[in-house]
This record gives sequence, C-alpha cells and structure tokens, in this order.
Amino acid sequence: MLILLPPSEGKKPGGRGHWIHDSGPLGRVLADPRELVASSLARTLPSALKVRGATAEHAQIVNAHLLGAPTLPAHERYTGVVYQGLASGTLPPDLMETAKRSIVVLSGLTGLVRLSDPVPDYRAPMDASIDGIGKLSTYWRPFISPVLQKAARNEPVVDLLTQVHRSAVEPAGDNWFTVDLVHADVTGGHAAKFAKGRLARWLLEHEITELRRWKFEGWSARVR
Repeated sequence: MLILLPPSEGKKPGGRGHWIHDSGPLGRVLADPRELVASSLARTLPSALKVRGATAEHAQIVNAHLLGAPTLPAHERYTGVVYQGLASGTLPPDLMETAKRSIVVLSGLTGLVRLSDPVPDYRAPMDASIDGIGKLSTYWRPFISPVLQKAARNEPVVDLLTQVHRSAVEPAGDNWFTVDLVHADVTGGHAAKFAKGRLARWLLEHEITELRRWKFEGWSARVR
C-alpha cells in the first residue's frame, strides 16, 4: 500500500550533509524537474510564496541555496499537525520500516519523497506560481502522475492529500482510493489534520479493506 500525504508548512530547521536533486529512490526519475524548481525558487520573491514578515525572510534565505543545503529525513523535517498525528518517532521499528516504504509525500520542491528521503528546509507551496515555471501543481502533474499511476497497478494507493495537492496528480484505476475525513461537528482545521496523521498511522497496520471502519475522536473516513 502507498499512502499519499501532503507536506507541512512547519519544518524543523537545519540538518546535515548536502541535498542533491537526484537524492532518494524517487530522485532518479524526478531529478531534472527538481533541479529546475530549486533554481527557480532562488529567483522567486517571497510574496509569490504567500508568506510575510519573518516567515518571508526565512523563505528567501532557505530557497536561495537549496542545492547543497543541509538535509533531514522527511519524517524529521516535516513537523506540522499531520506529522504530529502520525508521530513517526514513536512507531515500533517494524512499523517505522513499513512507514518508510509506504508513505509518500507530495512536495512543491521535490515532487515526491518517501519518509526516509533527505529533504532540505524550503518554502514551496504547491499552489504557488514561481519564476519561470508557473503554478507548481500544474508543473508537477505530468512528472509525478505516471510514477503514482504505475504504483497503483501493483498496490493500493490511498490519497490523503489536500485539494491543492490533489490537483498535482491524476488518479487512475480501481486501486486508487481518495479519502476524505468527515466529522459531524467539525470542518477542517487542526483537528482534521491531526486525525489525518492518525489515519495514516492506523493504515500501517491494517488492510485497505478495513478503511471504512476507522474512527478517531468522531472522525471517520469517506472513501470515493
């Protein structure tokens, strides 16, 4: 099973080593588009990245030198609410290995990364339009869709993406499951993001046929 997650705006700073655009197993097929995005982000004004103030200043600093920047594994880099719900640091070793194989993150910088792949600190919202490329979701669609469609021919793909990130990929086949989280009293927000992380964690131990019986604090999964 592949579990598709969005990245998080919240990221742990710093890292070690040097990021190269062909890093990670998926980097071999996404190296060229990654390199173009990285170089384009260095020329893109923070206003195009939908940030202001100190966040804009930080975005400009980290985006200026992405190639060769220090990295952290994706499961350490992303610190947002979804990843707090996933709580990968508390997974038993066997489930952590499953998570590294199963969870794939859609990213405006890298296209696709697995949890163990090295990721630099960056700012690249998938709905941003950047210099020389345009809207990132439109740019990435022809590159990442074939990769995920090929995967769906061999194993279930569970789409836990946001609407913005769904616009970057074309689903295909009966093995593709688009999942929305529903609650009788809550719409979206931090609670929904945390529940999404809990669902991703739950899926590491359960079959796709069990998805409709998942429950967490009033949240359930609607499959379409």
